[in-house]
Amino acid sequence: MHSRWPNLLLFFFCFAILLGPAYALFDSYNYDLVANPDIKNYLGLANFEFDQNPTRKYRVIIPFLAGGINYVFGPVFSALAPQTFPGPDFSLCLSFLLVNCAFMALFGMLVYRLCKSFGVSSLAAIVGLLSVMTCRWSSYIAGLPLIDSLYMVVIAMTLLGLKTQNAKLITAAIFLGPWAKESFIFFAPLIFFFSSIPKWKQAGLFLLSGLIVFTFRYFFDQGTIGSIDLGLKNDFAHVDNINEALKRLFSFHGVYEIFSIMGAWGLLFIASVNQRIRESLRENTKSYIIFFLVIVFIHALLSVELARMFYLATPVLAVFFSIIADRILSMRNFQTIS
Repeated sequence: MHSRWPNLLLFFFCFAILLGPAYALFDSYNYDLVANPDIKNYLGLANFEFDQNPTRKYRVIIPFLAGGINYVFGPVFSALAPQTFPGPDFSLCLSFLLVNCAFMALFGMLVYRLCKSFGVSSLAAIVGLLSVMTCRWSSYIAGLPLIDSLYMVVIAMTLLGLKTQNAKLITAAIFLGPWAKESFIFFAPLIFFFSSIPKWKQAGLFLLSGLIVFTFRYFFDQGTIGSIDLGLKNDFAHVDNINEALKRLFSFHGVYEIFSIMGAWGLLFIASVNQRIRESLRENTKSYIIFFLVIVFIHALLSVELARMFYLATPVLAVFFSIIADRILSMRNFQTIS
């Protein structure tokens, strides 16, 4: 029983860090549903309006949870609604905020555990955690009616499962990933080649997961406009974004987007001029981490939202920052960094 309290405290810590910035964005964001089709689709799903974008309409977990909270607490939320709220539905948007803050807090817990799994101190792991929780994209994902929070949880589960050889986490990621985003398919090879689960068993798990997902989509399509084929066509159409993504990446704007993800936390990499810190980073950059970063780069190429896609790499960046912080804290004299 007592072992649950540290986890609950860590969850509350992450939730509390996120809630303020997320609410500030939630209360001031320009909810132009024409300019933000993602938000329009997810609000529609939460209202059980299923004729949405043929790709996004299958991402139902976060919208359904938000819709459920809104169904129970909507009257209370509506009574609290400020007259100046810029969004279309205060109670439903607030429900999304609560759900997304909870999932992002869970993501933060997993990031902390991931950092600890590399043998760093608790304080150093907190540094890694804060580098993610204070990122501008964390409050963006937590504060708006989006579904990326679940995807971030799946990514952190995958990395922690690979690092600790935890079959339960990997299995959960295999079954939950396709419901978060279709691009989880890019992480399937990472799991297949680096997981401790026997290959034959993994094949069965992926097959069963795919069967469940496509069965749901088939019956879901019976009552909606569009089909699985149309959704897959839209997914493959992202290949057309590669040229535009490369142009933006190798421009001042692209550089700005990349360096703005972690903000001032990136300055910690200056400490890698110290040989001991540099060696620690190199020793802990295993093959699966390099493979993971390549997958994140593929995400970025297929999307014109470079910074939002590179944010997927923040669990690994948190590990790097925690290792740097741990080595700095372990030094008797900080001036030895030279």
